Amino acid sequence: MRTRSLTVDAFKAIAAQLIVLHHFAAYSPMADVLSMTWSGLINVLFEDARMVVQVFLVTSGYLVARSFARQEKISPLPLIVRRYFRLLPSYFIALVITVLAAWLMRSHIEGAAAALGLESWLPAEPSWVKFFGHLLMVQNVLQIDALTVGVWYVAIDLQLFMATVFLIWLANTLRGKYYLAGHLTLISLLSTASLWFFNLNPDWDDYAVYFYGAYGLGMLAFWSTQQPRALKVFVFTLAMAVGAFIYAPRARVAIAIATALSLYLATKLNPSGSLKARSKYLHLLSDSSYALFLNHFAVLIVLSGVWYKYALQSELSAWIFIALGWSISFVFSLLVYKYLERPLVTWLANALDRVWARKPLAALDPKTGSSASKY
Repeated sequence: MRTRSLTVDAFKAIAAQLIVLHHFAAYSPMADVLSMTWSGLINVLFEDARMVVQVFLVTSGYLVARSFARQEKISPLPLIVRRYFRLLPSYFIALVITVLAAWLMRSHIEGAAAALGLESWLPAEPSWVKFFGHLLMVQNVLQIDALTVGVWYVAIDLQLFMATVFLIWLANTLRGKYYLAGHLTLISLLSTASLWFFNLNPDWDDYAVYFYGAYGLGMLAFWSTQQPRALKVFVFTLAMAVGAFIYAPRARVAIAIATALSLYLATKLNPSGSLKARSKYLHLLSDSSYALFLNHFAVLIVLSGVWYKYALQSELSAWIFIALGWSISFVFSLLVYKYLERPLVTWLANALDRVWARKPLAALDPKTGSSASKY
């Protein structure tokens, strides 16, 4: 049984909380009130907190690399199908409840926006084409308007996983028993190309290549703790990442570098058993971070609709509503994870085992394969 990484758990838990606060700062009318006296805080949450997506990308790559650590031969299609169904439960729940929340509160939010002469921030009204495009996680590629926040990331996570599976399969096919050197090289090259070329052009941000630099650093951070050859490739890729940052400074690249280094160092340090014994709550926060990442926006919509309906304006009301929104989102995510996501993921994994007539593959372990790391 693999030992969980407390650093990964902490990164996922903290990053998910910051994303929630970022969206409250970006969309809620309560943030508009607070910005009058707390402009610095609101600006940091609006402009900077979103950068923690890089933490999700790196940790997701790290976890996927760990799941592939002992798999010299892989079957791409079963792995990709399993990954899709690993991502689906919380994703589907978020789509449904956000569409319902927007339907219930649309008149209040859009009416208030029109009165203020502003464009509504609510997702566009749904259609079957939009819904099924999201359900297949191809909305980014098809340029379909998002039905909720966060779904773009899940679609990218699936693309990143598919690209990685293909690279590992290709290395295994072409290099045989030397597959490890092959897939390290391919992942390093794609990460470098992402950092130096694709990530400089926002036209690529609907595709995995734009984000692969961070994801690849996470994968190499784990593999580098397992063998010297991988460490050399990791150091080379880190050097290329630093060079890319110097060439075109981007906060997202700096965060990816820092996160990958932190994961490498934390894995080498290996926390004590007593610390692990007290980390069950951190594990729970980490495991439920995907549900929190996706489902909090429905809570934000409902509270914003109530705010507009009763024409609230005071700073105290704003603090109460944001605290209430964070609390409801937190509790709801725990309930979704415990009673819906985890049971559904387990059931779907077992059903796929029967379909493929083989044992479960580590890449879709509910504990280690989480994309919230897919945050």
